Amino acid sequence: MAKKTRIPIPQVNKVRAILQQEVNSKCPFCNNEDVAYFEIHHIDKNPSNNNSDNLILLCSICHKKADNNEITFQETNDVKFKTKSNNSSVQFISVTIDSENCGWEPIVDVPNAFKIDNTNKSAFPILNFNFINNLDKTILLTSVKLISKILPIGLSGPAIIDNFLKPSPFFEMKISHNGTIENLILKDELIILPKMPVKIQILLYSQYEEHIFSPKGKYVLSFNFKFNNDFWKDIPNVVLNCKSENEKLQYIGYN
Repeated sequence: MAKKTRIPIPQVNKVRAILQQEVNSKCPFCNNEDVAYFEIHHIDKNPSNNNSDNLILLCSICHKKADNNEITFQETNDVKFKTKSNNSSVQFISVTIDSENCGWEPIVDVPNAFKIDNTNKSAFPILNFNFINNLDKTILLTSVKLISKILPIGLSGPAIIDNFLKPSPFFEMKISHNGTIENLILKDELIILPKMPVKIQILLYSQYEEHIFSPKGKYVLSFNFKFNNDFWKDIPNVVLNCKSENEKLQYIGYN
């Protein structure tokens, strides 16, 4: 069989950025987030076919699996269609913290990371999720899914401040401490008009038996937003009271 000719991808950095946005900076097969080591895969395995519909960004392990048919052409093509259609319809813009109504602040120079600040404001974090509906028709936000991971805090954990009365944001979601999935099914779907941005506010809380309290500790939060009861939109992980999931614990030694 003749060896296929590889043609360099024009404007490869721009193409890579678009592909990274399509997969929401996660490998679509294993959820690896180390995007610096992701590779561009030709779905039909023809390295001269640089059409955008034939390209997908995968982690190096899944790229090798796709090349060896451990991940089939059909599976890769289906994922490409799903990620592209989802991203073309609803675009995730950013996640911010509502510092006016809660005592949390962004961590400087760390995206999607927030910490409790010792103020007289509420200790319940309120996250603002910003999207744009790129379609020419109205869509509905129907549910939100949250998977929480609590991290060890070491000897110097986050500041513990008194609980204050919760404000009333649009939605409230519980942070689970055992890794279970929390599903918020909207009784009244949020209407998102065509070509319009939308801000979705979610207040986070912890619960033990009947007691509600503000989150105290370090967390990694994975959110998914479901639209039209049809497709999910993943966003980058949000971290609370730390800079990353792999942040080193502080060690204090004694003589």
